[in-house]
Amino acid sequence: MPLITHILLYAGYALAATTTGLALSEVGAASAAESFLGGMALFSACAITHAGIAASHAAGLIGRSEKRIRTEMDKLRGSNREIVADMDALAARVEEMDRRVTTIAETPRIEAPAQAPEVLMIEQIVDKLSRTMDARVEEARRASAPHTPLIRGPIDIVREALREERAELHLQPIVALPQRRTVFYEGFTRLKDETGRLILPQEFMPAAEEAGLMKMVDNLLLFRCVQIVRKLMKQDRRIGIFCNLSPSALADEHFLPPFLDFMRENRDLAGAVMFEIPQSAYEGRTSIEARAMAKLGDLGFRFSIDKVTHVDMDLQDLERSGVRYLKIPGRLIIEQIIKSGKRPRSAITRDIAASDVAAVCARYGVDIIAERIENEQTVLELLEIDIPFAQGHLFGAPRAIKESLMEETAPPRGYLTQQGRGAVA
Repeated sequence: MPLITHILLYAGYALAATTTGLALSEVGAASAAESFLGGMALFSACAITHAGIAASHAAGLIGRSEKRIRTEMDKLRGSNREIVADMDALAARVEEMDRRVTTIAETPRIEAPAQAPEVLMIEQIVDKLSRTMDARVEEARRASAPHTPLIRGPIDIVREALREERAELHLQPIVALPQRRTVFYEGFTRLKDETGRLILPQEFMPAAEEAGLMKMVDNLLLFRCVQIVRKLMKQDRRIGIFCNLSPSALADEHFLPPFLDFMRENRDLAGAVMFEIPQSAYEGRTSIEARAMAKLGDLGFRFSIDKVTHVDMDLQDLERSGVRYLKIPGRLIIEQIIKSGKRPRSAITRDIAASDVAAVCARYGVDIIAERIENEQTVLELLEIDIPFAQGHLFGAPRAIKESLMEETAPPRGYLTQQGRGAVA
């Protein structure tokens, strides 16, 4: 019963007792003390009665709560007995299965032919569970092991591509003007990563140079180009190939001797294989590199200068060094030769017209190849000054040779590893 109810009841009892006392006093039935005591007796009787009723009510509530608790406890005990029974049954089934599997595993299959299908099914289940468990254990082992991510740099990618022999030969045509007939090809080595994606030259060449691997790239390119030229010669096709040669290779005492031996064995291709080096490397060549170029020249091989940044080159020096071709970007020809009036240096003292530059270079055995040609307008301007050859995406982009030809021209297995002397290990 709420507290406010008890208060109101007790207030009522007090009011009734007071009223009774006053009534007794008025009628003169008793003295004032007796009237007060009578009122108090009435109040006490009411309070005691109320307390008894409240206690009885509380006892009823407690009894009902106890009954409800006993009911819930009985339910919990019943559930617990069911769980225990289920666990015992499950344990018994697991024990029985383990016993049967052990018995079957230890018993030769020939002794129980009637159980062969069941035995086979159980063996399959056991084998599957075993594999699953092994996989989970291995996964947990890897997860618990210290995680050290494999970080590969450009050098690692280049070394791996060479070791796994994931290299292709791409050829880009060089045409004669104005007919646009293909007369040469330039060869490029293209490496692939483990996904088969081509690694761009700007990605792998700096790394290869840094790691000293460019000589291996050059070796691979040269080997394939020689095979391609020989194949074309069998078809009576007189087409030359330009091979890029890193300047560092010419100064490498390990690379140069076998390289010269290989070219000596193939000196009959001297008119069909040209070696290409950058202008900056040519102008900054050391005496060792100059002697290496001279040895190749003695075998009949000639050179091409590319990556030209200025046309102010000494034609007499080019002739002495065995330079046969000068590759100049078409944009640079227009800007420096046609518009700015710059000329290669020669023994000719008179002013040379832009249209005579190609002819003057030819007097020194040097032909100009305009490279990086992308549009027809550039071609028209080059024709006005009689540039004999051109190269660029307008005439054809570098393309991989056919897969069958790639296999035919591939070096022997382990060729690059032998040439690298452990560089790709």
